[in-house]
Amino acid sequence: MATPSEMQGSFITLWAGEDPALHASLLEELRDAEIPFMDRPIGRDEVAPTSDPLPIDWKPRFGFEVAVASADFAAAEKILDKLLDEEPVDLELPANDTVGPPAAAVAPQPAQLGKTTSAVWFGDDLDRARFLSEALKENEIPVRLETQGQQSTLYVPPEEETLAREIIREILEGAPPA
Repeated sequence: MATPSEMQGSFITLWAGEDPALHASLLEELRDAEIPFMDRPIGRDEVAPTSDPLPIDWKPRFGFEVAVASADFAAAEKILDKLLDEEPVDLELPANDTVGPPAAAVAPQPAQLGKTTSAVWFGDDLDRARFLSEALKENEIPVRLETQGQQSTLYVPPEEETLAREIIREILEGAPPA
């Protein structure tokens, strides 16, 4: 970006708009062509806004404005025209075309459940056992709930035992991590 003292001649607005991808491409191309420019955000005017909500001289309230010296305007305009003729950059996130629930919602496979050998909680409140089981699943910890009579026990893989116990402690005590 050039400072006003570095630029010769008068300034001419080359482009003003709200497209961040076009703005970034334009600045990059001007730098590569070694054309000095001034870049400023729109909406930071020194003039106080008028009370008229629909002024006759409409201009965007946000976006970008790029100006070049009058001597460099023709070369800069060619660069802008080339960028405007290109297909727009696709800024959308690709669609997830997979069928089924997200990975976090997939139940642990039986092979993982077979490894749930470390007991991390037991008690006689089945609703609490189910809640704790869901909390561990939410944290992607494979869990197995066994109920015998009134007694329920939660089992997790040995490598997840410490984390599972901490999550259960936080839930039961209502305390953040120590």
